[in-house]
Amino acid sequence: MEQTELRNTLTFLSSELNRIQTVAGTLSTVESQHYKDLTNMGDDKLNQIAIEEQSAARQLGEIKQICISLSQKIDQLNNQNG
Repeated sequence: MEQTELRNTLTFLSSELNRIQTVAGTLSTVESQHYKDLTNMGDDKLNQIAIEEQSAARQLGEIKQICISLSQKIDQLNNQNG
């Protein structure tokens, strides 16, 4: 794979990871708000749903962090290859 093609591929991957990171961050924020809203309603069934929302928010937060780490690694590779 030639340098230009490699650089273009890495740039594309970084861009897509940034998009995933943004979506995951937004969804995580929404899920966290759902958790807060549901726990304030005082219903046991809604509290159970709230716990699931909190778990989803954490998992989305992890996806966001993975994307950030991968994007940083891609940036390092791009910098090393000129």
